[in-house]
Amino acid sequence: MFANYRKLLTRVDDFSSRFIRMYQEQIVCRHGCTDCCRQDLHLLPVEFHYLKQGFTRLPEAEKNITESSSHDTYCTLLHEGSCLLYDLRPIICRTHGLPLLITKDDTRWRDCCPKNFKGQSLEHLPEKDFLDLEKLNTMLVTVNMVFSSRIGVDAGKRIPISGLAGCIESK
Repeated sequence: MFANYRKLLTRVDDFSSRFIRMYQEQIVCRHGCTDCCRQDLHLLPVEFHYLKQGFTRLPEAEKNITESSSHDTYCTLLHEGSCLLYDLRPIICRTHGLPLLITKDDTRWRDCCPKNFKGQSLEHLPEKDFLDLEKLNTMLVTVNMVFSSRIGVDAGKRIPISGLAGCIESK
C-alpha cells in the first residue's frame, strides 16, 4: 500500500545523502539538532498513515510519551532530542535544512536552514544540488491521491502529527 511513497522517500533520501556528503563541511543539521522539530506538523494522509503504521509498533512507554509531550512547542514525536519514528519521518522532516529551489508567482529563489552555509550565498551552488520543492510537492500530492483513493479518505485533508497519540490502544 505504501510502495509509491517508499519510492519517493528513497529518492529524497538518495538526494539528501549525496548532498550531505558533497557539502558536509557546510551542513550543520545533524542528529540532535531539533530546531526544525518545533511544531505540530499537519500531514497528508499517506504520510500520516505511514507514520501510524510504525507508531502502532512502538513500545507502550514510547507511545505514552507522545500523549504527554508539549505539542505547542515541539513535535509530538520528539523525545530527548530524537525522533521516535526517525526512519519513517515525513518528507518535510527529511528535507528541512537542505537547499531548496522554491517557485512562487513565477519567481524562483534558493533557500536552506540559516545554520547551513553560514555567511555564504547559495548562488554559487549548481541548480542540480537543490531540491525543487514544486516538483517534490507535485510527486508527493500525486502519491497521496493514489493512496487516499485506495483507502477511501479525503486526499486534501491534512492530519496533525499529534493525532498519532490518539492511536494508543486503550487497556
